[in-house]
Amino acid sequence: MFNSKYSSVLTILLIIVIVAIVAIIGYFGYEIIAEKSKEKASESAIEQFDTAFPTVAAADENEVQNVSTNNETLDANVTGGNGGNNSGSNSKKVMFKGYEVIGTIRIPSVKVDEPILADVTKKSLENAVALLYTTNGLNQPGNSVIIGHNYRNNLFFSNNDKIKKGDSVYIKDKTGVERKYKVTDTFETSASDADFYKPKDVNKTTVVLSTCTDDASTTNKRWIVMAELEG
Repeated sequence: MFNSKYSSVLTILLIIVIVAIVAIIGYFGYEIIAEKSKEKASESAIEQFDTAFPTVAAADENEVQNVSTNNETLDANVTGGNGGNNSGSNSKKVMFKGYEVIGTIRIPSVKVDEPILADVTKKSLENAVALLYTTNGLNQPGNSVIIGHNYRNNLFFSNNDKIKKGDSVYIKDKTGVERKYKVTDTFETSASDADFYKPKDVNKTTVVLSTCTDDASTTNKRWIVMAELEG
């Protein structure tokens, strides 16, 4: 009798352990699949943007005046959207998840390669990084603040705390020109701190990257990366 009860308990415990293991594997499997799906979607949006606004060398910026000025909208698997930046007379739009893609950002040191969306909303930040504030537009004199989630994996700005002074940040806008920035400072601050929004020198072109710290749920802190246009 005792052995029978003991065996039944062990069987129940074994079933619980198996269910728990399957649940854990399923959870992490879902997270990995979701991450890869978002990476693929970002790659598609960037390809669409590069097709609409072919990259030109900074020395050939006069060539951007010859870019088509029709009203074509390139759809990266979504519809709708608004906003825009640095478009000049060019009214082409690339849409991603319902938002206009106004540029791209590359940070080789932490393997960031993301589209920049025109609007900051809960939905937009679940799918890419977005322009939170700008003085005159991306790659223009003044300051631009780009915000992205820290999912503590490889998505978006999750690894921004690994960026170091001297690292390069590349921003491409709708003129087709990709600008190179050099990281000048990194620091932690409170969520209410907005001092870094305003440019210290309106004649300089700077970009600020903002994301949550790993412990933001309890500290409400932000990790800031500041970079200045080279050349």
